Amino acid sequence: MRLTALLLAPLLAASTLSQDKKPDAKKQPPPKVLYAVPLVAKPGEKQKLALRGKGLAAVKEVRVSGADGATAKVLGGKAVPVPNNSPGERVGDSEVEVELELPKDAKPGAVKLVAVGAGGESAPYALLVRDDLPAVAEKEDNGAFASAQALTVPCAVEGAIKGERDVDVFKFAGKKGQKVRVEVQAARFGAPLDAFLTVHDASRNVLDSADDTGGTADPVLTLTLPADGTYYVALIDAHDLGGPGFGYRLVVKPE
Repeated sequence: MRLTALLLAPLLAASTLSQDKKPDAKKQPPPKVLYAVPLVAKPGEKQKLALRGKGLAAVKEVRVSGADGATAKVLGGKAVPVPNNSPGERVGDSEVEVELELPKDAKPGAVKLVAVGAGGESAPYALLVRDDLPAVAEKEDNGAFASAQALTVPCAVEGAIKGERDVDVFKFAGKKGQKVRVEVQAARFGAPLDAFLTVHDASRNVLDSADDTGGTADPVLTLTLPADGTYYVALIDAHDLGGPGFGYRLVVKPE
């Protein structure tokens, strides 16, 4: 009996210690930045951006790298609803609003943002920064050939597929034999838009179309124009989804 008690004593003591020891609180995951709204940042200006993603509602600091003198002031974070039918992993469920200021010489592809939260730091997010192409703001209503928004080539349209089944149509004047590149910049910068691009001639016949290109969901078309006249560029989401966060930069320029 005495031997049994001696053997059980250490086990009972260990059991008591394990019960007294409180389990560690579950560590929060680091925040995740998916994309920015608006998608395109402007060098030399102060602008407000909402960074969308996961775990961003409580972020108190956003760091900027890749441009000397760039600053990002956190204005506040919040949870955001996921639009109907939209994939939550691509759209995100929270955002942090920042006031971003970039120097005039900020280079496309160089500026990165890191959100800092209770769970640590996000992976660096590569911001889409304007280059030297003339910037054009998309204007509604441009949802049909008859109301297509006129463009002057070269240019870069900054817009969004604002809702389900939204179509954005643009037109430009072209010359026979002219080689033109039409490119969407969106998914490469985290935007949930899965763009589908179509180019039509003046008679509204389809000349070419593109979906995913180069391993991304961003379509790129290069075509030689068959005649003088008007050409139309139509842009949709391949799954008929949309919302304010489905931003894009549409580049139309000579190849």
